[in-house]
Amino acid sequence: MFSNSNGGFLMKNFILTLLTIFFASCNVLAHECNSSTECAIMGKKLIEQKEYKNAIECFTKAIEMDENEYFSYAFRAKANYYLKNYEQTIKDADKSIEINPNSVAYGIKSSVNLLKGNYNDAINNSTKALELNPQYMKCYEVRARAELATENYVDALKDSTKAINLRNDYAKSYEVRAKAYAGIKDYISATQDCEKAAALFKNNHDRKNARQMKKLAKCYKGKIK
Repeated sequence: MFSNSNGGFLMKNFILTLLTIFFASCNVLAHECNSSTECAIMGKKLIEQKEYKNAIECFTKAIEMDENEYFSYAFRAKANYYLKNYEQTIKDADKSIEINPNSVAYGIKSSVNLLKGNYNDAINNSTKALELNPQYMKCYEVRARAELATENYVDALKDSTKAINLRNDYAKSYEVRAKAYAGIKDYISATQDCEKAAALFKNNHDRKNARQMKKLAKCYKGKIK
């Protein structure tokens, strides 16, 4: 039904989003799904509602109906990631990529590798995801974090800036860019980004990270000559 390319994946994602809106008022459970697409719709909706275990059931049912349902493998990997089932996350992401290379599967692998400290793998996975979808904001941020960890501050600065250009209200991207600026000893810009991140974290009621950013801003400000 869909072409075997990332374009097909994005089109399917778009269609599923439209269908999710259509089915939003329906109380459809995994055992009530009549097709792999319908199960995938519900699974994606359940992820948005943070009902990850139920989402996994829906994606599993979709895969049982169609073993080549790479979309469901990719999003089941995402649900497992949120549940911190990282081994299963990688298995599902790899299976999705085996069937049809796609940005979501590569992106979720990059996040797992970042958490595990596999920074080069995180960079490579993010790069593959971005080759398929250059608008994938999260992958720029993840790649920037991996670059920070390997002290590649110039590339971390570039990637965090790209993430901010795609979405200018995401606090974590400003946090990463602040640290990249500090890495090249531009403490004025680092302070400004810390203050921006602190404000955004505060707006999101994340007081812990807001305090940390304010503390870091004070530290960087003290280094300005």
